[in-house]
Amino acid sequence: MLLAWNAGCGRAPQPSEVDRAAETRPVVQAPLTQVERDEGFLGVVLPRQSVDVAPEIAGRVEQIYVREGDPVRRGQTVAVLGLAEIRQEVEMAEANLRATEAEVARSRLELADADNRLSRRQSFPEAFPEEEMRQAEIQKQMAQTSLEAAQARLSEQRARVSQTRGKLAKAELRAPADGTVARRYLEPGALAGPGQPVVRLISGGSLIVRFAAPPEQARSLSAADPVRVEIGATSLPAVIEQVSPEVDPPSGMVILVATLSPAADGRLKPGSVVRVHPRENG
Repeated sequence: MLLAWNAGCGRAPQPSEVDRAAETRPVVQAPLTQVERDEGFLGVVLPRQSVDVAPEIAGRVEQIYVREGDPVRRGQTVAVLGLAEIRQEVEMAEANLRATEAEVARSRLELADADNRLSRRQSFPEAFPEEEMRQAEIQKQMAQTSLEAAQARLSEQRARVSQTRGKLAKAELRAPADGTVARRYLEPGALAGPGQPVVRLISGGSLIVRFAAPPEQARSLSAADPVRVEIGATSLPAVIEQVSPEVDPPSGMVILVATLSPAADGRLKPGSVVRVHPRENG
């Protein structure tokens, strides 16, 4: 399953969603007007990290043990694929292994018997015809070849058992880290394959806000600058963490990231659309 946490990302607000009048002003670094401060910039709340939990093998989803909003711990089983089919495959592989082990044991006995027969004849060569001596040597060689072939099949069956047991372990999808279930992509009964996510987890750490500003206004913003994040009647402090050094080509905006204060825990949800105000409103 997928185990790498990915930094949160969001689609940048489009230019039509911000003050178009700002785009016509000369590109100079100047303090933001009161109107610009009051209007703010459109942004989205994101988890700092997220991960899609996906299987490494193909199978039918048998059970999902978590729902959206559930907290999970690292190593916790969040879903399983069709275990009955995989267990049957393991049982068949183990049965073939036992049969091959018996075949190897029988081949060893046959080789030992052929070796003893040849040794007796070699001890008293004058008591046995030359043709019988040659036949005893051939029988020993055949027994040796049969044993080597059985041992090769044994190695193959052991690898098969190891492979199917590993497949059984991979049928259990476990959380790669502590977090919260943000989304269930599939439901029990659905087919899943390698790389196809079953659930998405978000980190339990601080939230961030990704927002966009016109280039001329972004010049007045720097990392460590305080900002306020507003949604409805809720207003929370945040600090700019990152300012992109270049303009985003699709939107023509500069992308910024701000870190919300711990006070935002439980008050804002990932995916919420907010307004970011460059400075404290006065």
